[in-house]
Amino acid sequence: MDKLTNQKLMWNDEFWQNPWDQGGLAVISLFITMILFLIVFAIIFGLLPPLKKVNRHEES
Repeated sequence: MDKLTNQKLMWNDEFWQNPWDQGGLAVISLFITMILFLIVFAIIFGLLPPLKKVNRHEES
């Protein structure tokens, strides 16, 4: 059991030392964050009532 735990810890350490794995994790995190932000953005602006249009001919 100790050998299996040691191998798992060694693999985990190797993962975090590889800059390509860290970069991939950062890109995936940014993508998920962007998608969630766009969903929240769409919900917020979808709930707001549309602005009333002003007719310029009626003003003068």
